[in-house]
Amino acid sequence: MVRRMSKKAMGTAMIAGLLVSGVGVGTAQAAGTADSVRTTAPSQTQDEATLTAVEVTFYTTYDNKDHDTKVFTSVTDRTNKTIGTLGEHFGDDEFSDGDADGPYALSLTEPATWSTMRDGRLRIRIEPNGHDTWKLNVRTTLFFSDGTRRHADQDNLAPSQRNRQVDVPIA
Repeated sequence: MVRRMSKKAMGTAMIAGLLVSGVGVGTAQAAGTADSVRTTAPSQTQDEATLTAVEVTFYTTYDNKDHDTKVFTSVTDRTNKTIGTLGEHFGDDEFSDGDADGPYALSLTEPATWSTMRDGRLRIRIEPNGHDTWKLNVRTTLFFSDGTRRHADQDNLAPSQRNRQVDVPIA
């Protein structure tokens, strides 16, 4: 059985074994109390499905992110408009070699649909204190109201003090 939930609901939910975080999913609702999640309107096409959440996980390979390097993460649509940002900058955290950090939920700042996110990007920008090269792989999932997903995954990224920003295409 599928139930509606309020537009203001935020939190984390376990749906069919999948952890979903961000705007559009309420913890109490997804747990089966009160209202639960409605994945799509019957007349909605895939292109009209709305973006409900974005999650990112960083996998540091063999060159860590220093404890004093800040990380700014965002997702943009096909027009380069920022749709969501990660509020945490990790300025006091080292991401050690071999670590998996996340998943972290981005805060959605603008509405978006499946079609507007086509050719979008995950953007990772660092602000090191001095020299730092961070070698990582990244896995990002965009969740939509019809239950579909898009991904922005890439291996062998290396933002550094010389090349501070990397963009990962959304597939």
